[in-house]
Amino acid sequence: MPHLKWRVAERRVTQILRPPAAFARRRLRYPERVLLTSRIETLVLVRHDQSIANIDPSVYKKQPDHTIPLVDPDSPRLKAAGAALAALGLPAAETVSWCSTYLRCRQTESAVLTHAFGEAHAQIRRRETFLVREQDFGEWDGLTDEEAKERLTASWLKRQTLTDNLGRFYFRYPNGESRADVVMRTMTFFGKLHRSDYKHHLVFLHGVSQRAFRMAWMNLPVDWFEEEANPPNASVLVIQRAGDGAWRDRYLT
Repeated sequence: MPHLKWRVAERRVTQILRPPAAFARRRLRYPERVLLTSRIETLVLVRHDQSIANIDPSVYKKQPDHTIPLVDPDSPRLKAAGAALAALGLPAAETVSWCSTYLRCRQTESAVLTHAFGEAHAQIRRRETFLVREQDFGEWDGLTDEEAKERLTASWLKRQTLTDNLGRFYFRYPNGESRADVVMRTMTFFGKLHRSDYKHHLVFLHGVSQRAFRMAWMNLPVDWFEEEANPPNASVLVIQRAGDGAWRDRYLT
């Protein structure tokens, strides 16, 4: 009869959709604690040396930021940075160098690696990454406060109301980034570090991205970020584990 055929068909569908009893009883077991290990022993952050825009900020209005070069591609500061890096005694074959895609960082990397490792610098694994580039100031780039007030009045007024550290940290420049944005993309870069097989990592980057790296890596608060000054040009900062297992940083130059 038709109604019996329907019941048989319904029973078959139910049997198909119902999970097997053995599967239903199966319990997924996860370890209570998953230990993540990393080969990283040393992190060295090097800010680019003095650029022509550091001397004359009006350059930002005439030239794309990523093409701005150093004043002197072989300055005494770069030689001092190379000497400080050499003193760490890092094996070239166990070292990878990461560099911002901006010209001034690439020039800094080339000079510092040559001074620090000599002919052995050819053994260093070199990689570029846009994730540690300079903060993007969007339409505000290269403008003085007076010019921003005139051309970007609404954004300028909003920025004036953000007087505390949190406000300054979260303020996003028109068509640009906030400092919080820089920290978040820097944290994305950490994935590359942890997936690497190298023990020692050199990172050539910018003032804001250096502070962003330290804030994220060492779990520092927003107040620290806003009150910490940008590092000097061609400064070398090393981050290593202390005896208690915590990360500690110190400037070498």
